[in-house]
Amino acid sequence: MLSAFSLTERRLSLGELAARVGLPKATVHRLAGSLIATGFLEHGDDGRYSLGLKVSELGALARSDLDVVSVCSPALDALAARTQETVLLGAADWDTLELTIVGARVSPQQLSVHPMTGQRLTIPPGCLGKALLLGLPRAAAEGVLARLPLPALTSNTHTDRAQLADEIARARTVGFAIAEEEYLDGVSGIGVPVVFEGGWPRAAIGVVGPSSRIGSQLERIARLALKLTAALRPTQTRASRAAA
Repeated sequence: MLSAFSLTERRLSLGELAARVGLPKATVHRLAGSLIATGFLEHGDDGRYSLGLKVSELGALARSDLDVVSVCSPALDALAARTQETVLLGAADWDTLELTIVGARVSPQQLSVHPMTGQRLTIPPGCLGKALLLGLPRAAAEGVLARLPLPALTSNTHTDRAQLADEIARARTVGFAIAEEEYLDGVSGIGVPVVFEGGWPRAAIGVVGPSSRIGSQLERIARLALKLTAALRPTQTRASRAAA
């Protein structure tokens, strides 16, 4: 029903809407009532329907994620080509403290990590979550960390807030985070924050792979990731980090 509207036909009568979706008027009227109640449709005084504010909100959210994907895609491609490991792009929602995997390049190697693109979850333990935290101003990171649940997903997951805060502070000095089997057993990775807005990272890029193969290369890969994603961070952040 929502796709029945267009730039040239922004307002439709019940009959027009029913004709476009191929349903009886009674069914369309009932469905339209539900969409009006949830903000996806509006019903004007003239009896015609139009798209509601909720559609605009979701459109803005989709454009935001698409912007991040578009901007970060060259870095994802470069990292995947240079490392031959799986590269992830996670977008942050700081209002809900959630992370969504919005992009990935899967390793061509037989033993590799296959992410669930589109998966949305509370900012998790591991390289992406730690990368987002290190990208925040110190006070903001402490506030976010205090609100995050810290489930023990593996025996290596850091569940002590003070310990994790110290690790984030150390990671901030080098610009990248390392996670060794903190999210999944047998999987390690590195993460860097990218695409800043108001001093907060909108996303993080991670390189992950089997610990047996990637474990001894984490710092090398992290420094490569910093180099290939440098343009996705504020100049002052890069300069202060270089000075450190």
